[in-house]
Amino acid sequence: MVDVSATQPQFFKPTSQRQRLWYGIIILALLCLFTAPFYVDPTAKNAPDVKQGAISFEGWGALDRPVELKGNWSFTWRSALGNQAAGTSPPFFVRVPGKWTDDKASERRVIPDQGLASYKVVLKGLQPGGYRLYVPLSYSATQVSVNGIVVSRHGRLGADAATTRYEARSHEVFFNADGRDVTLGIDIAAFLHRDNGLETPPVFGLAQPMQYWTALQWGQEFLFHTTLVLLGTFGLGVFLFRRSDKPSLYLAISSFLFLVPSAVQGFDNVFLMAFPGFSFAQMLAAHYLATTVSLGFFLAYVHALFPFESPTRAFRALIGVFVVQTSFQIGSFFVGGTLLASKVNIGLMVVMQMVFAYVFVVLIRAVRHNRDGAMIFLLGMGIFFLSITMLAVVAYGIIPSDKLVVYDLTGYGILILLFSHIIVLAERWSAAIFTAEQMNDDLRQLLDVNLAITSEMQLESLLRKIVEVTTKILQADRSSLFLYDEKRDELWSLVAEGVETKQIRFPADQGLAGHALRTGEVVNISDAYNDPRFIRETDVETGYKSQSILSMPIIARDGRKLGVMQALNRQQATKFSLEDVAKMGAFAAQAAVAIDNATLFSQIVESRNYNESILRSMSGGVITLDREGQIIKVNEAAASIFGVTADVAQTTDLRAFLTEANPRSIGEIDEVTRTGESRTFFDVDLTTLNGGTISANVSMVPLMNQGERQGLLLLIEDISQEKRLEGAMRRFMTQNVVDQVLGRKDNLPFGTACEASVMFADIRNFTAMAEQLSPRAAVDMLNEIFTELFEAVAAFDGMLDKFIGDALMAVYGAPIAGPNDAANAVTSAIQMQNLIKKINVRRHGASLAEIRLGIGIASGEVIAGTIGSPKRMDYTVIGDSVNLAARLENSTKYYHVDIIVCEKTAAALGDNILKRELDLIRVRGRQTPSTIYEILPRQDGDLTVQNALIAAYDIGRQHLASGNWAEAVAAFEHALSIEPYDHPSAIMRERATILLETPNPDWDGVWHSRRGLVRGNFG
Repeated sequence: MVDVSATQPQFFKPTSQRQRLWYGIIILALLCLFTAPFYVDPTAKNAPDVKQGAISFEGWGALDRPVELKGNWSFTWRSALGNQAAGTSPPFFVRVPGKWTDDKASERRVIPDQGLASYKVVLKGLQPGGYRLYVPLSYSATQVSVNGIVVSRHGRLGADAATTRYEARSHEVFFNADGRDVTLGIDIAAFLHRDNGLETPPVFGLAQPMQYWTALQWGQEFLFHTTLVLLGTFGLGVFLFRRSDKPSLYLAISSFLFLVPSAVQGFDNVFLMAFPGFSFAQMLAAHYLATTVSLGFFLAYVHALFPFESPTRAFRALIGVFVVQTSFQIGSFFVGGTLLASKVNIGLMVVMQMVFAYVFVVLIRAVRHNRDGAMIFLLGMGIFFLSITMLAVVAYGIIPSDKLVVYDLTGYGILILLFSHIIVLAERWSAAIFTAEQMNDDLRQLLDVNLAITSEMQLESLLRKIVEVTTKILQADRSSLFLYDEKRDELWSLVAEGVETKQIRFPADQGLAGHALRTGEVVNISDAYNDPRFIRETDVETGYKSQSILSMPIIARDGRKLGVMQALNRQQATKFSLEDVAKMGAFAAQAAVAIDNATLFSQIVESRNYNESILRSMSGGVITLDREGQIIKVNEAAASIFGVTADVAQTTDLRAFLTEANPRSIGEIDEVTRTGESRTFFDVDLTTLNGGTISANVSMVPLMNQGERQGLLLLIEDISQEKRLEGAMRRFMTQNVVDQVLGRKDNLPFGTACEASVMFADIRNFTAMAEQLSPRAAVDMLNEIFTELFEAVAAFDGMLDKFIGDALMAVYGAPIAGPNDAANAVTSAIQMQNLIKKINVRRHGASLAEIRLGIGIASGEVIAGTIGSPKRMDYTVIGDSVNLAARLENSTKYYHVDIIVCEKTAAALGDNILKRELDLIRVRGRQTPSTIYEILPRQDGDLTVQNALIAAYDIGRQHLASGNWAEAVAAFEHALSIEPYDHPSAIMRERATILLETPNPDWDGVWHSRRGLVRGNFG
């Protein structure tokens, strides 16, 4: 077997998930550090605000830093307002940044959403020099003027929607100041979009600082777009090289699509720069649809990345919301143009919040489950939301902007989120490469195991190799392989690393391994001591501390459960992964093949030995001949019949011998060979090799294979008197008993006294049932019942003596007694009652009447021997115990119980068989009363009720024997309260009641006829 460490460079050590997380955090921190200078906000934080339409820079000095023009700008409405005609309204003040409809300080005027308006601000105290003004892009037609002169225009300003055309671009305006006040004006025509006003404040400053500021803004734009392109390209490349990696494809599509809204809403509209021929409606449609679809693919990316943490129904519901939103967006463009589409797009903000909330929940679950990339992903999302939160804190005035905001938080947060996905992709790609390398190593190990399976015939050695490879590939501390012992219903450790010197055995329904075997399920837990199925005693015995455990059933191709493989304590992880489960599944399949092959080889050897054993054990002679009539095989019985050893018979020329001693046989053999038809000759005389003569039955059978003659089989049965006796005995006794009897070389088969247990079993009301059946149906029913009952007798070393109509008689311990004869008889009786229950289930399904069986068992001395003539003889027993067993069987009808045994039988039983003293009776022919016992079936589960019934009944019997009639009545009443249908308790209560009414101090315990009632004087 190849060592895994020998196939890899010495410096190669696969990193753990924790190490990969730290590497990812370090890389993310470095990316943040390198890109942070691009997101420093260089605008002045302590600049004055615009007040009453003017801003003063007197005493400020040179504007070495850009200034945001925030505050109350002068605002003039130039469209129709209320009942007034279109024209110029008196100026008032509105807040910048913000929509003109959101201003609270505009003298409570109601300003429409759409219209034409002018913003003005007067710059006072400017030092002479060249200045630059930046006006952010807005979804409107705009023009910028300096001191009343228009210096920049985007779109066409009109008095209504029909005369207005949008070009969503930003303005960069250069102007010179000579020390006098400068008036800046911004005209806005807002008719085709929901936005109006100046939602982002203009920025201005000296030309050189503004040039630096502009370069910084374009650097952010370039960095952001480059990151999106790289992320999309990386994801697409990963997918193209590995088509199964759907998350990478979804991320690539989402990144490429997000380029559209990021290009539209950046420092300037890069989208229109690249596609100047696009109209505002076309640009807006591309912007909205790309944003929605990009967000949908981002959701699909999260779902595909963490499928076990993302509920499928919730994911599909969100995708449905995206489909509905997209449909409304497309329809709004056709129904209401860009204005309606911009209003419908507000719903996307709600959808986006739902998506981000869902993503957060999925990521938290993925982090809890230690999924690769989950923590980095969550960290990126967290930084993104933190940046938005900090921006909101400043926007709502909770913290002054000059105290906190030194970075463009929103853009920086999104960039970090993108960086986190680059790291996630890189981690997943490296993990995939490592997995491929690991799979190659695993494949080499599997090939080694396959080679071992084909070459190694020692099962233990082969399975030890499989277990060693499993431990290495799963990176477990140790592994074990338990085989299933079907006969004992146990699992035992064929291979157990760490405890090789000790075999572990436990019931097959206990422990994690037992659960895996019984259910066929894989058990994968991270903390064994918190699982109630875990057997802690094993750790105590071995001195080992189990934590994570992976248990997998070994199942053959035909569904047989062969055993369980178990790996303990996953290294560098708290639990075995799904990949580990798949790998162990492969090794379990290999182990199943190895076990099956070894078992098959063993079965072939056993089958050959079994066939040899059959030939040796057969009382009849077997001789096989090939096509040329030469002897192939002679069993010991055939050699014994012919009076020679098997070796001599094997080398004997059978044809020559038969020609000389039994010439008639040659002709018959030739005839069977020619015709291919079997022949049997009864009671023929054969001359043996030593000159003797025997009587035998001879059968000649052609051996055929696929229609071709392969040889001849001779079956020779010795039917001399000794063989007839042996055959008669085999009809009633097990092979072991027959061998013991014949081996004693005494008169044991012809009559001997022995201790035995005799059973009588009778079918209740069979005569009445038979009257309603045809003769054939009655015989079929008896055959069905007796077939089952015979198996119960044979299973416990019983001898079936005879069938007596609808009853049978069986003997246990004749002619050679054993220590467990009484127990075997009772166990056999219990088995018979269980078989009757199964038969009744079938009869109930066929709407037939139920069958009941009464059984009596008595133990004592009997005479056993063969009776009959030399041509026909039987083996049976006679004696007092036979009569007693028959009467006990008849007593079951009176007591309404299933099994009654004599006192001697009951005394020989152990505690595993429930019994109770039933009564004291006097059997006909006996003066001494006999105590009889009922055998009770052991109920499944709690025995409390059954034990309580036995105890109450025993107390009543004791009071009855002592003459305490009232106490006896109470005890039997208590027994009946426990089991109302207990007929013996009812009988005893009636007896105690009668004795209470007419006491008899001289009563000997045997119940006689009283008041016209006959009780228990059996005879």
